[in-house]
Amino acid sequence: MTRFDELPKTYATLRFAGDGLEPTHISALLPVAPKRAHRKGETFYAGPHTGNLTGRTGIWYFDTRDLASRDLTDHLRRIVELLYPEPGNVDRVTKLRNLMRQEHATARVSCFWFGKPGAQPPAIPEDLSAALAGLPAEIETDFHEA
Repeated sequence: MTRFDELPKTYATLRFAGDGLEPTHISALLPVAPKRAHRKGETFYAGPHTGNLTGRTGIWYFDTRDLASRDLTDHLRRIVELLYPEPGNVDRVTKLRNLMRQEHATARVSCFWFGKPGAQPPAIPEDLSAALAGLPAEIETDFHEA
């Protein structure tokens, strides 16, 4: 039996970005608080080592680091569930797509995976990839051996 601490570490992010993005509009549509959100030109706290910065573009950012699973599919499914509250319900995605067009914003889902040397990186399931393409969200992978 594999111990939990021996499994690969993984998480996923959902990010909306654009010069005209008003992050409160994304927050009004998604049932989760962002980890970071700011408008272009707005000052925000970037952390203890960096301090305050001024946003070069508008950002709304969420990640799944708090999810206990180390299975990338679980992390991606969490993001897809934010976009589609129930199977076949595209209302939220339609509203997000319209907002992205109005505010000249893009969406990106980033997948992070850290495995033991020689471990096989995970595949992104077709159904989740298709669901994210409906937004549309570009999918980016960052797979590393630890």
